[in-house]
Amino acid sequence: MEACGLICEKFAKLLSPNDVSSDEMSIPPEFCFKYDDRMALAFNLILRTGYRLPVRFNPDKGTLDGLLPLYRDLGLNGGELLVLEYYGRFDMNLYVIGTNSSEIDYPHMVHDLQTCKPLKVTLANGGWRFTISVDLSAEFDDEIDLPQEFMDVCATGFPRWARMILSNGKVFIGTYDRDRRKLSCLRTMHEILGRDNLENIHILVFTYDGVCALNVTAFDKELVEIVFPGTPTSNGERGYGFEITVHHSHMLKFCHGVDISREYKDLCNVWGRRNYINVYSGESAWRLQVRKRSDWKRTTIHDGWLEFRESLGLQVGATLVFHCAKESCYHFSVTVIKQEPDDI
Repeated sequence: MEACGLICEKFAKLLSPNDVSSDEMSIPPEFCFKYDDRMALAFNLILRTGYRLPVRFNPDKGTLDGLLPLYRDLGLNGGELLVLEYYGRFDMNLYVIGTNSSEIDYPHMVHDLQTCKPLKVTLANGGWRFTISVDLSAEFDDEIDLPQEFMDVCATGFPRWARMILSNGKVFIGTYDRDRRKLSCLRTMHEILGRDNLENIHILVFTYDGVCALNVTAFDKELVEIVFPGTPTSNGERGYGFEITVHHSHMLKFCHGVDISREYKDLCNVWGRRNYINVYSGESAWRLQVRKRSDWKRTTIHDGWLEFRESLGLQVGATLVFHCAKESCYHFSVTVIKQEPDDI
């Protein structure tokens, strides 16, 4: 399910009983307007089990066609929330939130056209999601109730202090009351983002990583993700950082990775053998894979680099300066220092 490239706004679909008897699903007009020139006319929706559903995109109608097999195979009856995740390439990731507000227990199966075995879905491999409906334009409670079905998945226990990560990479701490099964976080969100950025929120989807962090995704009334302004370091606080100078080899059609200097080995060791970082600049964001080369001596940026360099219009000789906040080594702001290309 891991994907790299340009991070596009997610969108969601709240299914009605009529929707699950129709082969087509409408896409929010705002999402279509922004990305229809990128989307392929035929691609797959991919579940965490590896189930791949072939669908067709109709740009004239703003719909996806071919959904009935999915509804049948998952036993959906209406009331479920589909969350779709697109990285500006071909396929989309699909997550399903049940009527109990917790991510469903996916059937252990793949599509009829596939011959491979399904993947096992666990909390440790991809986290687990739950959702709440909110109105933050008026008075609101700081606490949210965690669905019982979600807590049943968290067999090892939910952390008392959780790192809450917003769509712009900003991080704050939420506190969990185990006795009352309530998470306090909404007022801190309000303090960080301000009322103007919260008044359009209709649904919040939380993704728990199984350890200590929750990614918070906000959707408006059209069920398109709200990307909050700012970057992980726009409040001036900086933690780790690293720099990369763009070489000729980084601009090849088939680039085999961009090495990060061993000067930053302490940061690279935090990432381990293979991991993913989000990078933010202005209103855009990208997901990049960072992984050790086979000799384990160097860490390289691999998947996602091509889309990243094209989006930023990088040239040979430019220096990229990455900075993350103190609370997170996985969310970076990037500054491009352009220089005259030379023979590097």
